[in-house]
Amino acid sequence: MDNKLWDCITKRLSAEETADSAAMLDTWLAEDAVHQEEYLRIQELWTLSEKLPVQQPLDFESVRAQISETSQVLELAQTNKAGLWWKYGLAAAMTGIFLLTGLFYYRSAQTQPEKWVLKSAGAGKIIKVLLPDSTTVWLNSGSEISYKDDFKNDHQRLVKLTGEAYFEVTHDASHPFVVSSAEMNTTVYGTSFNVRAYDSEQLMVVAVNSGKVGVTTAENKKAVFLLPSEKLTYDRKKAKTEKASMSKSDVDSWVSGELIFEQTPFNEVFETLARKYNLKIKTGKINYTDCKLTARFRNKSIHEVLKTLNLSMNIQSKFVGQTIYIEGGAPCNSTK
Repeated sequence: MDNKLWDCITKRLSAEETADSAAMLDTWLAEDAVHQEEYLRIQELWTLSEKLPVQQPLDFESVRAQISETSQVLELAQTNKAGLWWKYGLAAAMTGIFLLTGLFYYRSAQTQPEKWVLKSAGAGKIIKVLLPDSTTVWLNSGSEISYKDDFKNDHQRLVKLTGEAYFEVTHDASHPFVVSSAEMNTTVYGTSFNVRAYDSEQLMVVAVNSGKVGVTTAENKKAVFLLPSEKLTYDRKKAKTEKASMSKSDVDSWVSGELIFEQTPFNEVFETLARKYNLKIKTGKINYTDCKLTARFRNKSIHEVLKTLNLSMNIQSKFVGQTIYIEGGAPCNSTK
């Protein structure tokens, strides 16, 4: 499916369809029943993307409600007096069965908690994780993911992420792959993408290398769809999203050791360096929050990176064991 056709589909699903896009989509749907099936799958995933995935135990009250509904149906099915005793007897028996079944599953949910696996990448490390569905994940330093030890019994493959990870997802149209990260959820419509969602950073970013993904946030339940070489940036403080283009080679550049900063606040630059090189960085009383850095470092040592920072900020850096002390310079004026 090319990008023009995908654009027609998203316009229809988001109620932004034009006469031209409707004509193109209708023609494509009429060509083959397979196209219609594909459209229905996308429509289902679109709906899923607009719902935050919540894992809830069995609600005993909902079981009780089902029992009540079942009893009403049984009563309506029997309208003659001859069947009156049978009617209530069967209703009572069914009620007992539902109560026992509901109680069994309710107690099972309490006594047999779901098994989740936690994987963490320590400071200065990048680890590779293989999920139960054979999806491959590269986890950046200072990041962690958690997932069930088996996806077979779930309608979706849910992964919870704190930090940054690059995913190559095994295709399974009947079980969407969902990454839940703080205030943002990403539903996979394709194969490879990157999510950055560190707790200490103001911006969260999703970038696509191949395939398609849908992203929702706590403020916006309407999915924003991304194609290859596109990224979505979510500002937590401003509760705003911004979609932009990017180079495909930059999506997973950190996996191969490259650091990319694009107007990144210096306090976040220091945090990134501390994670990557397994160091502590002390800035004293000077606040560098309003200072921005745009730079690229491909497999550079911390000493080479600091040379660039020293020149750009007119600062000095001093090593004491595994701690770097930043001195000098001046706080930048806020551009907000």
